[in-house]
Amino acid sequence: MDGLLDGQGKVAFVLGGGGDRGGNQVGMVRALLEAGITPDIVVGTSIGSVQGAILAKNPTISVVAELTELWMEFISMKVMKPSLRAFLSNVRHVRAGLTSEDAAHRMLLNHFAPHSRIEDLKLPFVCPASSIERAEAHYFDHGPLIPALLASCCVPGLFPPVEIDGEHYLDGGLIDSLPVGVAASLGATTVYALRIRQTDAQLALPRMPWQLAHVAFEVTRRAAVESEIARHRPGVTVHVLPSGEDELVKAGRGPVASTRAELETVRRRIALGYDAASAFLEGLQRTRQDAVG
Repeated sequence: MDGLLDGQGKVAFVLGGGGDRGGNQVGMVRALLEAGITPDIVVGTSIGSVQGAILAKNPTISVVAELTELWMEFISMKVMKPSLRAFLSNVRHVRAGLTSEDAAHRMLLNHFAPHSRIEDLKLPFVCPASSIERAEAHYFDHGPLIPALLASCCVPGLFPPVEIDGEHYLDGGLIDSLPVGVAASLGATTVYALRIRQTDAQLALPRMPWQLAHVAFEVTRRAAVESEIARHRPGVTVHVLPSGEDELVKAGRGPVASTRAELETVRRRIALGYDAASAFLEGLQRTRQDAVG
């Protein structure tokens, strides 16, 4: 897609949070890279922080294979599989951070060296987490990478707070689920926002403890994301890519009963994200060509 990069200055990819919807984001990344759009800056929240860090480590089309493998690991290691037992365990150990025994930590070690640092990634990378003590977002842009990612992904009710330097953190998406402003502050003039929770479907009444945490999280997130996208930033163009999530909602997701079914759902999410983002980028290219005449 020649022309999509003309005069763009610095390009940022902003990978939003979305839990198990993150598979869509893999397809969105693929669409951007295949269109010849590569980032100079990467910012990510929650699941977007993990995928963003992998992208910042390897900002080439080959990263799609690694991101796909990441989702195979999520399923096989049951990283995002909440249960009553896990919830009660987290309550008992609420003062403890994640340890090397946790599935999330072990999974990250499959992709990063134990002592990796943010500043060692190939591209500038930032991920937010929500400080409990300060009740505000903290933006990790240097220092140990794995603790920062664990903090940014620390979903309340699924994981206990993550402790870093005596401070406790929860999921970055609680405060900044789509950190477009961070990308702009780093000098990005064109931002591709990979928002993966795009449906306005009515929230279901929570029935289990971790569902209550999720609903509270989602109510806060929706308002914050819309405000972030709508904010005017002179000299910065923001493209909010569709994720294809709405197509999955229309078809009806239903319960996922087996690992095989989960794998198929992830593959479908990746394909939907790719198709939706590709169509968006093709439309953007046509609009620019029409403007040039």
